Amino acid sequence: MAAATVQRVYDVGILLYPGADLLDFTGPHGVLSHVSYNNNPAAPDRVFSIRLIAAHEWITASDPVTVKRHISIADAREELENFDVLIVPGGPAPAISGVVDANGPEYEFIKSFIHESRNEERILMSICSGAFILGATGVLAGKTVTTHTMALEGLRAICQKATKDFGGGPTKVMKARYVDGGVTKSGMRIITSGGISCGFDAALYLASLKTSQSASNFAAMVLEYIAPV
Repeated sequence: MAAATVQRVYDVGILLYPGADLLDFTGPHGVLSHVSYNNNPAAPDRVFSIRLIAAHEWITASDPVTVKRHISIADAREELENFDVLIVPGGPAPAISGVVDANGPEYEFIKSFIHESRNEERILMSICSGAFILGATGVLAGKTVTTHTMALEGLRAICQKATKDFGGGPTKVMKARYVDGGVTKSGMRIITSGGISCGFDAALYLASLKTSQSASNFAAMVLEYIAPV
């Protein structure tokens, strides 16, 4: 009797911080949780295992809504090599500054993820102004990226500063629903999305990369989501 095929389950971390936009992380979370190998919403063979990562047990996001983490940043760093995908949501300017300017644990965790060595491709994805945090690390140097339409100039400024600080090629910032910026030399794919609802599109694209376009389309159908033309 042939052995049953074991499907790969991808470990996804969503990094939270005080003031993170609620839909920026619940949107992609909802999309990825509906992606399955068997396309059976009643008994899904899930593709992604998703955990919320945060410095504190309870995080007050935007609106305000308080969310309980699954794993601390400290513990997530101990098993950093296990994470296949890291998603960084956006938030209002004070929340982003609280992460970047303070060189806080969230910022340091992203840098650790960027420099973690692995033999297979990982994905770093930002939603909306989460790209500002990525840009501040210098990882967007030489890439084509996007963010919320109203924040494009701000992202350009952050990336220009990062290029001066860390080197690397110029960053092309463009208006788009999402952008696949390609793979870095260390084997990490960079995906950035526009604001809020664009995170749905980016998450469905991520799903198509890890499974198939048909699996991604099925998840969109379950969600009754139709991407804007």
